[in-house]
Amino acid sequence: MILTVTPNPAIDWTVTTDSFAFDAVNTATGSTREASGKGINVSVALRRNGVPTLALFPAGGGTGHFMVEQLADMEVPACAVPSGAEVRTNITLRVPGHSGTKLNEPGSPLGEALARRLLDAVREALREALAAYDDGAVTLALCGSLPPGTPEWFHPALVTLGRELGAAVVVDASGEVLSRALPAGPGLVKPNVHELAAETGRALATVGDVVDAARELLVRGAGAVLASLGADGMVYVDAEHALHGWARDVRVLNTVGAGDASLAGFLAARDGGAEPAECLASAILYASSAVGHATTLFDVDPALRERITVTAEPDAGLKLSEPAVP
Repeated sequence: MILTVTPNPAIDWTVTTDSFAFDAVNTATGSTREASGKGINVSVALRRNGVPTLALFPAGGGTGHFMVEQLADMEVPACAVPSGAEVRTNITLRVPGHSGTKLNEPGSPLGEALARRLLDAVREALREALAAYDDGAVTLALCGSLPPGTPEWFHPALVTLGRELGAAVVVDASGEVLSRALPAGPGLVKPNVHELAAETGRALATVGDVVDAARELLVRGAGAVLASLGADGMVYVDAEHALHGWARDVRVLNTVGAGDASLAGFLAARDGGAEPAECLASAILYASSAVGHATTLFDVDPALRERITVTAEPDAGLKLSEPAVP
């Protein structure tokens, strides 16, 4: 059972056009709106692939009502904590020849009172999930950015709460949010290569650089690191493993949400008792399936499994096609 917490949910508005020019009138050829936000994307992907999940998030107004209704239509269990404020809208512009351009709103403030209500909702949901799953197989995934006004204690408190109640805790965040969460000891963190470079202050030019940077996060409190490398695949590092996985010949339509898909794939496999190498392969399978779809909604394509390679002996000198600097 995987509970996701999305403090800064969004309506994803994807607009498609044949061409785009500044200082001109552009005509859309298609448009979709979806309930979104990193944790919500993870829950949707899990539910579509048969993994038990619950999405928790603050929401209010007409956009909050839209979020709740759409998740219900997709049969995704959700707990929307009333916020009294509209949910932000994030715009993705899709133009042929480009992977997707994002324009994100900052989100409605998450002040002290609302943060405590959300924390209370997570506590209650965790207790119910842990009581329902006798083997203790419950994961709490804290996903995405924080809206303005969020108290500094929020993520450390959530990590501590999850650990104290007996859940596995995952943090998929960056910047100060990740920095504050690490000392609380999350079981897994999921930065991309640029976020990992920023967090460690290291230039990452090779797979070996990524493994070394991931090990630094282990020293700082993380139990494991799952790092996205874009076209170069993913690296997983814990106290016993250093794995590199990638996919070949993958059709890319839209990279927006691929990171969320990869986390869903990793957690789906781990929820089923898989070992780290299999979890990493599942993460890459989900991400490879997601990038072949125009929106963040996707179904896993089993045929892609044969294109995925995972090695326990990463080529430390392999240069990244997307190197990162702090």
